[in-house]
Formats: sequence, C-alpha cells, structure tokens
Amino acid sequence: MKGTLTKSFCRVLCLALLLVIGLLSACGAENAETPSDAPDVPDSVASDVTSSEEAFVLFSNLPNKTFDGEEVTFLVEGDYQLSYASVEILPNDVSDSGLQEAIKARNDLVEEAFGVTIKEVRTESGGDLVNRIRNGMAAGTSEYDIVMPYMADAARLAQEGILYDLRTLENIHLDQSYYDQGSVRDLSIAGKNYFVTGDVSLLTWDVTHVLEFNKDMVKEYGLENPYDLVESGKWTIDKLREMARQVTEDTDGLPGMSYLDTYGFLVNRNFVSSMFIGCGQRFSVKNEDDEPELAVYSTAGTAVFDKIFDLVNDQKASGLIDLDGGGFASSAVDAGKTVWQAADEATANKRALFHAASLRGILGLGEYDCNFGILPAPKYDEAQDEYFCRVSTLYATCITIPLNVRDVELSSVIADAMMQASTDTVREAYIDVIMKKRKIQDSESEKMLDIIFESCVYDFGSIYNWGGSSEYDIRSITGFMNDVAFSGVNDFTSRWESIASAVQTAMEDTIDTYRNLS
Repeated sequence: MKGTLTKSFCRVLCLALLLVIGLLSACGAENAETPSDAPDVPDSVASDVTSSEEAFVLFSNLPNKTFDGEEVTFLVEGDYQLSYASVEILPNDVSDSGLQEAIKARNDLVEEAFGVTIKEVRTESGGDLVNRIRNGMAAGTSEYDIVMPYMADAARLAQEGILYDLRTLENIHLDQSYYDQGSVRDLSIAGKNYFVTGDVSLLTWDVTHVLEFNKDMVKEYGLENPYDLVESGKWTIDKLREMARQVTEDTDGLPGMSYLDTYGFLVNRNFVSSMFIGCGQRFSVKNEDDEPELAVYSTAGTAVFDKIFDLVNDQKASGLIDLDGGGFASSAVDAGKTVWQAADEATANKRALFHAASLRGILGLGEYDCNFGILPAPKYDEAQDEYFCRVSTLYATCITIPLNVRDVELSSVIADAMMQASTDTVREAYIDVIMKKRKIQDSESEKMLDIIFESCVYDFGSIYNWGGSSEYDIRSITGFMNDVAFSGVNDFTSRWESIASAVQTAMEDTIDTYRNLS
C-alpha cells in the first residue's frame, strides 16, 4: 500500500490540480526520458508510483513521443453483466463520484502525455468479447487496441494463440509494482504472461474474497478482538468456529433456522475454495519449468478440507446461504430477498457475526448504518506463516493485447501508462476514498485491507477449472470441492479419485496447447 491515508488522498488532489492549471512542463534534465508534454509530477507523487527505493517519475520508462491524436480503443465487458460490468476505463454513472473523478484524472494524464484519446467499446452479451476478438482475427481487421476480458476468457484467447506474450513487449514493464506481482507470478505459464492485472483493474479488487464481521456483536458477546487475532497470527479456522459457536441460535421464535435467526458464520458455496487457499493450499502449483502440476489432493490438503467441512457443516456455527432448499435461502426468497441481500441485512442487524463476502459485498454493506470490520480468510493453524486471499477469477479482469492490433507500440505504451497512472488516481480513490473513508470505519480495518491486497492469490486451477466448465461444475477441480463441502458427506477422497484422471488430462492438454504456441 502506498503511503498513509492523508498522503494518498493529497496525491490524488495534486494530480487533479496539475491537470486543471495545465502544468505540462518537462521534468528536468535528470528525467530526460519523460515525454516532453507530460505533466510535471511532484516528487511526493513520483517517489511512490512504484515500490522501488529509487524515485520513479510517472511515464519515465516509456518512449518520449506522442501519437498525433490517435484514438485508443479498449474493449471491456458491458452493462449486461450488471454488478460485474466494467467501470475501469471511462467514468461510469453507476460509480462513486470520487472514483469517476479519479478515472478522469488518470485518463487526462495519459491522454495529455501521449497525445491520444481514450475510448471504450462495451460488450452486449456473454461471449461477445471473445467472439469479437476471434472474428477480428479471422477477418484481418483491428478494431480494438487493448482488451480487458475476464481471466477465464483471457485464458481461452491465449490458448488460441491470438494474444501477445506481454513479456516480449519492451514497453510493458511487468516488474513494476503497478502490476500486481501476484498475478505476474501466478498467471504465467512456461515463462510467458499472456494476461496480467494491476492497478487499472477495479473488478479484480471487487472479487477478492474476505470476511465481514459485526463489531458490536464481538463486544456484546465478550469475544476476542478479531483484529488482534489477525495481528498475532491466531486468526485460524478453529478460532472462527469457536467464536461462531458462541453466537449461533434460533432467535426468531419460529421452528428451524431462517434468515431471521442469528448465525456465527454465514457462508456461500464457492467460499469453500477460498478457505482452502486461505489455509495455504492450492489447486495447482508451478514446477521448475513454470508449468502447472495438480496439488489439490495431498495429506495436507485433505486435512485442510476436513477442517473446512467440519466448520461449514456445524449447524451450531455456520449457516449456508445459497444451499437449495436450505432454511436461510428459502426463507429469504419467500420474503422477496436474494440470499446476498438477506446476508447483508443479517450482518448489519447483528444477526451474523461473520459473513463470507467479496470486497464488492463490503461496498454493499457500507450502505447500512452498522458497525462492521473486514478480515482476511483464516489460516489453517497458528504455524502457518502468511494469510492468503483468493481472487475469484470468474469476474476478475486483466490486460491483454491481441496479435492483430494495428500498432503494437501504441497498445503497449498506453496499456503500461494506464497501469502506472492508475496507482495514484484510481487505486487510491478506490482504496482510500471509497473503502477506507466511506465504507470501513476504523484504522484497524485499513490494516486488514493492506494485508488482503498483499496476499492475493490467482490460482491457475481456478482459472482453467480442469475437468469441468466452471467453478460451479461439480466435475471441475474447484467445483467438486465446493459440492462435497455442502453434500453432508465428506467423501473428499473418493470424489477426487472419480475425477482425477479427467482433471489431469485436461491440465496436460492446457500445457501442450501452450507449448505448441512457442
């Protein structure tokens, strides 16, 4: 995380002020590499653009040239996706006003430095983005300069051999901190990165999995402070279950558990995978050749799953919000609510101590008048050194450059410029203005957010879902685990053995496909 809250916000204001008064002078002799018409970025801003100990001047690692008024067109996912439509490239009316201002400030920096105009084309249906790129390649046309697909779609396009390996483009600087280094590490294969994410991608942050908790309930039930547990390394699956069991009870006066009762832990189906990763496990790992190998089934992995299974099936601790026919889901639907609305309501109204969520869910909870905090996924035990937070790659976006772009230098320069200019504008607005100032109400949660962003995991197996079509397919490497967890019978080993061969074959096919691209 770059700087303190006050410093971060001031940097955004400084950038906006520079744009207004038009300070477009060169940065001086020592920064001769900076485009001559780029804004004169103050040292306080420049020094924090990357994590390097040496001062980094915005755009100083990009060519000192302009592109004569060229329009740079981004292809992004459109409004048909509702909550997961792009809000990243152009200001969008559904976004927070502070975020819209930051996006405009970022775009102004890039446009004025490189003499371009940023445009976007929004898709209209599922599969539209992939089809547009495929059709353009087949027809020999080039309508889009930079494409921001969801990661699963990026993987499809990469395997079809129609994306650049970003490592081969001299103006893409994957070693810089404005690219998420976790994504550079996790999303590579055989030493190639066809897609990565970073400070330009708001949707990637939105779909990072975390836990919400009601702080008033912690006090009223005399529970340990979850922040202290995280800081001391004692925030574990066992501790979560122990605390949850002290809260869960039937409080609505009606037989059975409904969404109006009180729960220690509200959890949904695909958060099982997130807890598995949070406990230090992976669906796949990389070998010395930077190629994936299956890792989901092992002695350690089985022990982790056993603990997760016991937690989510402990009715004195957990409530499963999206289980078909379950008391929470059915009563919520009967009341005219989605399970997500009901879970937010329960958390806000002190009927849920902990609630599995994404950061987008945190934004929703912030609309309630309630006292809540945020936590990373719990560890397996206290011996585990780090916390890990899974990015749900189903709707995480990334940067790609198709092979048929009209000017690869233009595409790569602007892609990198948008990444680095987002750090002190869009990233800071999202984290500091929206998350920290408006939604999360204490300095401790700010620390938790820092931990979360430093521990993001992009699991290769989650993206490719070998053996099935998605993370919801019970034949896939991720889907089978989520299904077993909610089945009521812990047949993890036999279920894995029933799909292992198909998963292995699918993974090997993926590896072979990438090998054949080289």
